Amino acid sequence: MKNFFKNIFWNYAWIGVAILLFSIFLDLKFPTPREMYLSIIINFIEAIGLSILISSIFTSVAESKKFISNMQNLLESIIIKRNFLSNIDSEGKKSALKSLIQPTAEELRKYPNIGDYYEYFINKTLSISEKSVRSNYTINSRAYFDNDKNRIAIEGTYSYRLFPNSKGYLPIVAGFHQPKSIGSRCIYIHATDRNGERKSLDKPELKETTDNSGLVTCKTELDISEFGKNHEHLSVELKVVEIGGQTEQLLQFTALQPTDGFRFELHCEKNISILDKAIFVVGAQYYVDLSDDKKNITITCNQWINEGSGIAIMLQYDESEEQAVA
Repeated sequence: MKNFFKNIFWNYAWIGVAILLFSIFLDLKFPTPREMYLSIIINFIEAIGLSILISSIFTSVAESKKFISNMQNLLESIIIKRNFLSNIDSEGKKSALKSLIQPTAEELRKYPNIGDYYEYFINKTLSISEKSVRSNYTINSRAYFDNDKNRIAIEGTYSYRLFPNSKGYLPIVAGFHQPKSIGSRCIYIHATDRNGERKSLDKPELKETTDNSGLVTCKTELDISEFGKNHEHLSVELKVVEIGGQTEQLLQFTALQPTDGFRFELHCEKNISILDKAIFVVGAQYYVDLSDDKKNITITCNQWINEGSGIAIMLQYDESEEQAVA
């Protein structure tokens, strides 16, 4: 087949060259000034020769393996992979998704407002560029009874890799949904770049606020917008101590940002045990390992989880257990 196209190419190429030479011969044979009809004939013959020569060249190029491969890759990129969508702005992507993801006429007949449902998830998906995302999320916690405060306490160390959103890094926030008077505290917040440089906030003062519903929150934050400039990611670590109830405490972890998997570990000291647990993760596989004595629990998830996903663990303090050990 290859030789066949080569033969065709060379045959037509020589025919085109021959016609061009013939037109040159006529041009020399009948120099200007000459009759108009002769000029028309000579120009027409010249045009035919050029057309045949050029078409033979393009035929050869079109049949070459490299040309065909490049065209196939280009068409695959545009039509199948739709790579051109990655280069348009957010509004363009939203319009493209609305064109592709639309309810059927039957769905609209049954649920007239289902279009709002589709649009909600399109907006939610595209809004990820405005959020910081995390990966390698690890939580190591220790539950014990604080004799000074006569309450259950949970000491937790959180570490993860933080990525910026389209505008940079948002502040790192640590806090509790409880008044300052209870005594929960933040030990430190560390942000480290790839060069080993670190920005720290040690023993920060928690600021107490009350929202319209009366919920009291005390929190602090570390501004890393300037520190994180020109860095693809930062390594974050923070340590907190949460003070709970005297006999029971609900330990909660809620993902406030899109997170690429997590690992949660909790160890309970001798007089603390795990009463119950609940995992709020939708659309991702997770694994729970709870020891027989209900003193240790590990929860792992290796897939993306959305904001609002999390876990809740109810802890209880058994004073009789401590007395028995003593």
